[in-house]
Amino acid sequence: MIETWFEKYVELIYKYIFFMVKDHQIAEDLTQETFIKAHIKSHQYKGNSELKTWLYRIAYTTTMNYFRKKHPIPTLFDSPIHVKSAEESFLEKSDLEELYRAISTLKLSYQQVIILRKIQQLSVKDTAAILRWSESKVKMTTARALEKLKLILGEKGGMEIEESSRS
Repeated sequence: MIETWFEKYVELIYKYIFFMVKDHQIAEDLTQETFIKAHIKSHQYKGNSELKTWLYRIAYTTTMNYFRKKHPIPTLFDSPIHVKSAEESFLEKSDLEELYRAISTLKLSYQQVIILRKIQQLSVKDTAAILRWSESKVKMTTARALEKLKLILGEKGGMEIEESSRS
């Protein structure tokens, strides 16, 4: 059972954690810890929510516990970006770096909601379950976070943020 969960969700969970901790090794360790906890607590999964949402919640808790214990200074831009040409790669990496730097300046709740809703593209319902917020709080915080992110990027003469009302 846990092997199936791992195969299906490891990449999504890893990416989520990586966006939070901004370090490959730490993200790998926390991803492994997430699935170990899921295995230990598998008897507690009752199917009341999607399995993916349950796993994200464990990943969220694991990552927040890590931050409480370690208080690391993260760096995000170690990962290569795979695109077609060197010029496209440079431009895309530059844009991503600018975006991730801007996101990292936001308060933690804004970072979390942007990562879950806009980067991981989870629904409002799933995001609410993971963060243990109401759906209306997710919507309001997403709107405020995007507005703040637009201001930060606008001050730097930066990128446009695409908004969608996808739930």
